[in-house]
Amino acid sequence: MRTLVVVVAASGLAVAAEPGFEPIFDGESLNGWSLLARKDATGSWQARDGTLTVEGRPGSLGTLAEYADFELRLEWMVGPQGNSGVFYRFKGTGNPAEVAIEYQIADNARPASQRFEVRRAGAAYGLYAPTEGASAPPEQWNSLRIVAHGSHVEHWMNGQKVAEFDCVSDDFRDRVRAFGRSAGFAKARSGRIVLQDHGGLVAFRKIRIRRLE
Repeated sequence: MRTLVVVVAASGLAVAAEPGFEPIFDGESLNGWSLLARKDATGSWQARDGTLTVEGRPGSLGTLAEYADFELRLEWMVGPQGNSGVFYRFKGTGNPAEVAIEYQIADNARPASQRFEVRRAGAAYGLYAPTEGASAPPEQWNSLRIVAHGSHVEHWMNGQKVAEFDCVSDDFRDRVRAFGRSAGFAKARSGRIVLQDHGGLVAFRKIRIRRLE
């Protein structure tokens, strides 16, 4: 397996104080997270030097805590042809892709992202394509921001808003049906944050969240 080289300056390990935000990754351990193990799992998630990486195919990683209205911020990086995602408001123990919205993480040069705009970085996977091609090339860090307040959701990347939608709108439900998901898709208003293991090279850091009133 090709190794994703992650370079982190010592001064960059800590996230600058941001009012209302709490770290949900301590940079050194998987405390506060649990594995959604896949069948015939291999490898593991690794926490070192302020960065969370996945080796092999152990399964996705979810927070123990659940979040309703929130603002999530983190930084992510993929290798060439990489593919991953961040699910939110995930309830249950099955496959998050069946019930929860995914913020798509990807190298947009990969064939699937070239063919389908709704599979490009920043998309609400399978539902809403990003309005801007704002992602950095593979092996460079990108900033992610998700704001979920009631039924209103925003996806941001590298300081640009790339998707915005309402989970109770007719447009959203029409897209869910076209995507082939059940009527229960994205109905939960509280749930876990999940980092997807998709078998590719991916890294996360500076993961923090702010609960919204």
